[in-house]
Amino acid sequence: MKIVETRAKSIISRMRDGFFSMRYLPFRLTANIYRGCSHGCVYCYAACTHYYMRSSPNLFSKEIYVKKNAPEIFEKEIAKYEQRKRKSVIVIGNISDTYQPVETNYRLTRKLLEICYKHDFPCFIETKSPLILNDIDIIEKLAERELIGVGMTVTSYDNEFTRLVEPLVPRSKFVRSPIRQKERILTLQRLSEIGVDTYLHITPYFPFVTDEDVERIIRDAAEAGVGNVIMAPLEISGFIWNRLKKVFKSSERYSSLIPLYEKRYFESGRKLGARITTSEKEHYKLEKKVSELCKKYGIGYWAFNNPQFNTAVISGAYRLRYPILLDYWKLTHEKGRLRLKDALQFAMNFPVDKKYLSALQEYFLNGELFKGVYGVRKIVENCEVVYVPA
Repeated sequence: MKIVETRAKSIISRMRDGFFSMRYLPFRLTANIYRGCSHGCVYCYAACTHYYMRSSPNLFSKEIYVKKNAPEIFEKEIAKYEQRKRKSVIVIGNISDTYQPVETNYRLTRKLLEICYKHDFPCFIETKSPLILNDIDIIEKLAERELIGVGMTVTSYDNEFTRLVEPLVPRSKFVRSPIRQKERILTLQRLSEIGVDTYLHITPYFPFVTDEDVERIIRDAAEAGVGNVIMAPLEISGFIWNRLKKVFKSSERYSSLIPLYEKRYFESGRKLGARITTSEKEHYKLEKKVSELCKKYGIGYWAFNNPQFNTAVISGAYRLRYPILLDYWKLTHEKGRLRLKDALQFAMNFPVDKKYLSALQEYFLNGELFKGVYGVRKIVENCEVVYVPA
């Protein structure tokens, strides 16, 4: 693996208010210390960001760029956002896992967490790595102030499948299980016990694979005290499909998935931006299934595409988030009808900015905000766009 040390001009980025983010992402600020990720996940959508480094997506797991001055720049930039009346959560490591093995040498993530603690700034970490427990002391301090959330991905309890699609995710020295991905739930348990706002990410949900283990995964997460479940089906691009096919072909057990996925995605699926996902019907069935399992085991569920299934309990750092589709869906049903002025007024209860409010107005008026969503329909009253329960 090649390590390239760089000096960044900026660390904090504000994501644009596109269709996906307006509907599904409860954050806008991101901070990435590393470019590239040594986990080698074959389904990784972020590999194509290596084009920005004038490199190849095929080198995403073999060529890691380290922003050595990240803490210095991060602290300068955070001052700009600190001046706002209400701070919004920063996601640390949304492109490259911030707790990949290179972190054990550079400890840049820890320095960012210490800066967040110093400035009382809310943060959220998405990771697959148990190396996060190296920083449990500073994480506990942030948790005491309700300033941190952590999400970890679990998609299968089959070790062979894990080795195929996530070949280089490190094992834990703190918690051990014969089931490799169950160690992540045990990691979340340790974090939950010290007051961290925790999330189980079943993302991506692999058809015909995750199905076998999803009930046990959700049951174990509930028993571990994890706060909420987030689920999204696998999305496939040409690049991702070529990689998946290659690893599926290498396994006698999983080669049979190739024709099943071709039918599910390329014949029956739908395009979502640059990627293909399952049909709306399949997505609905899957969200219903997962939400019912979450109810059965008493754990909250974030239903992004079908808000009627949502039972998530919003707490910790995610209280300082942006509103998303499920918030407006719920508001429509509570009020009986939703006008633009009501949506804008509601959004002002969150730490949003002018860019978000402008985008909200656009998506509200053109119908994109609720496009393809069950339970809400658009009407026009006296030349005014209004949404009502369907």
